[in-house]
Amino acid sequence: MLRRIDRILLRVPHLDSAVKYYRDVLGMKVIRQDTRLANLKLMDDDTELVLHVDADLPAEAIYYLVDNVRDLYLRRAALKLTFVSPPSPISRGYRATVKDPFGNVLLLLDRTTGPSAEQTTEDGKAPLGLFAGVETRSPVNREALIKAYVQINRTADDLPYTPHFETLYSSYCKSHDPSPSRQEVWRHLLNLRKGGKLPKLGEARSHPPTISPEDRETLRGMLGDAIGRRDRLPYTKLFDDLVDTFNKTQPRPISPHLVWRLVATLAK
Repeated sequence: MLRRIDRILLRVPHLDSAVKYYRDVLGMKVIRQDTRLANLKLMDDDTELVLHVDADLPAEAIYYLVDNVRDLYLRRAALKLTFVSPPSPISRGYRATVKDPFGNVLLLLDRTTGPSAEQTTEDGKAPLGLFAGVETRSPVNREALIKAYVQINRTADDLPYTPHFETLYSSYCKSHDPSPSRQEVWRHLLNLRKGGKLPKLGEARSHPPTISPEDRETLRGMLGDAIGRRDRLPYTKLFDDLVDTFNKTQPRPISPHLVWRLVATLAK
C-alpha cells in the first residue's frame, strides 16, 4: 500500500541559499523552483526534497506515495485508518492526512489524475489555502487595530474566543468600512505581530488546561499537517470542527479558547 516516500518537506529561512547548498555542496539535482519552493531529487532518483519558505506548508513533513488515496478512504474502516478529512485534490492526484491504529500521523498522496501537470511545482497542498483571499476582502487599518489592541491590554494568544476579542473586534469595526470578519481581524493581528508592529504586553494570562500525553497526541493527530499553520486556525470552520471532534474524546467539553491555547502549545 505504501509504495515509497514521495517527498520530504523542509522549511528554510532563505530559499536561494538553501538551494545552492543542497545543489552545490550535497550534490542534489534541482528539478523545479519558484519563489516559494524548490523540488530537488534525492540519490534514489525517485524521492524528492522540497525546500520551501511557505508559511502555509508544514515546517517538516514526509509524504508517502500510494496507489489511490480515494480508494483507501473508502476502505478506511477495514484498513483501520482514521482520515482527518476526506481526500483533497492536488495537481496530479489526491492527498490526505490519516492516523494508523497506533496514533501515528501519515501524509498520503497519489498520482491518479495523470501526468498532465508533470511540470507543476508539486507540494502536496490543496489548491485553495485556508486563508485564500482574506487580505483582498478587507485591508487592514493598522493604526486603529493597534490602538484597539493596546486598549484591551491582552496578548494576542489571550484573545481568540474571549469577550476581550469581541471588545477589540467591535472597537476596530467602528473605524473600518466595510466591517471585516473575525477571521480577517485575527489574521491582521498575526501579520502585525509577525512584522513586530504589536506592542509587547507581557506573557499570556490564560493557560492551557492540563490534559494527558495521550490526549495531546490525539489533538496533534487531528491537526495533521495543519499544525504548521496552527496560528491561523482561529475563526475558521476547520478550527470549529476540530473543537467539536476533540471534545467528543473528553469527559467534559473544553471551551474553544482553551482548545486554542492547547493547539498553540503543540510543537510543529
